[in-house]
Amino acid sequence: MLGVPYLLRSELRATCEVCKAQFDPGVGGYCLRCNRLLCERHFHGGRWQRLWRSVRGTTVCRECGPTPDSLR
Repeated sequence: MLGVPYLLRSELRATCEVCKAQFDPGVGGYCLRCNRLLCERHFHGGRWQRLWRSVRGTTVCRECGPTPDSLR
């Protein structure tokens, strides 16, 4: 068990459908509304938006979902 590397970076790469950049699928996401696979920047937006979406548990991108300002 000591020789098995299990916390390495993923070898799998996906392509963002907006900017065509290669990214690790673990940091991006799949929007359930617009059916697109997006990189972290296009799926979550900034750090606060990512935190907001992780707290709310939403699985939609920043373009499809509400922003924290619109829910006040």
